[in-house]
Amino acid sequence: MSNDSFKELRGPNQGVNGMLRAGIAVVSVVAAVLLYMVIQSNDIKKSQQEVIEEKVVQLAETRIKLDSIMHQLDSKIAEIQELGGDISELQKAKAKLELDKAQLLKNTSEEIASIKATYQAKILSYESLLTVKEQEIQRLRAENTELASQNEDLSEENTSLRSEKSALANTAARIRAQKEDADIRNKALAEKVSRATALKTEFVKITGINQKGREFDDRRMRNDKLARLKISFMLAKNELTEHEKKTVFIRILDPDGSTLFDAATGSGSFIFEGKDYAYTTKAEIYYDNINQFVEVAYHRGTAYRSGKYTVELFAEGFKIGIGGFEIK
Repeated sequence: MSNDSFKELRGPNQGVNGMLRAGIAVVSVVAAVLLYMVIQSNDIKKSQQEVIEEKVVQLAETRIKLDSIMHQLDSKIAEIQELGGDISELQKAKAKLELDKAQLLKNTSEEIASIKATYQAKILSYESLLTVKEQEIQRLRAENTELASQNEDLSEENTSLRSEKSALANTAARIRAQKEDADIRNKALAEKVSRATALKTEFVKITGINQKGREFDDRRMRNDKLARLKISFMLAKNELTEHEKKTVFIRILDPDGSTLFDAATGSGSFIFEGKDYAYTTKAEIYYDNINQFVEVAYHRGTAYRSGKYTVELFAEGFKIGIGGFEIK
């Protein structure tokens, strides 16, 4: 084959090869650029991570100190509260410390030096507060020890006082019991004396008086003839009874047991065995202790109902006599 024919055969192949080489060159350039960008990106991320790690490392000591102070604050709060002291200042400091801890890692690496200086001052302030509170705790411990000693003394004193009180109570109870026994005996004796000195009647007699003043002593009186009653009784001699003025209350009870009562004719009331009793009339006498005979006239002013009537005599708290009559 001639040379001309060979050149004609090579021409088209050489053009394709050139284009191929140019494409490879472009791809290589793009790949190199991409590789460079990837390397640059990794370097930036590495640099940022290193900055973050550097920040964490540099502030770790400060964080540890703040955590230590927080632990000490909790301990002081618990101890002062147990000792009965005021924990309000410590609680405020604890709340502020929480904010300081939260704010610690929110700053950029360029501010680390300033942050460390600021937090160093805060740490000194917290440590100063802890020192003051430690002194307060020592004072509270001493006071509580003193109070415990005083309480022990007071407890012993109270025990002694309770023993004395119990002894006094027993003595008082014994004295009250003796007094009650004495009162009972005295009351019984007084009652015996009163009974012994009380007036006594030998008899009680009821006599009817008509309009003409004539007396009739029938036990069954006629209402049409009866104008008034005469109540007679004899007071027995009693050497124990005082010679003095005496009052004898007279109750006239109708057939139903009700007391004949008219204030206009001198009726009233008296005390007998702690209760009020109505009386029909009364006699004021001077007791001379010589078998004294007493007469009391009673004018009712109205007719009597038919039936049996009872007459009771009382003096100085005792019933001293009883009688009766009947109206036809």
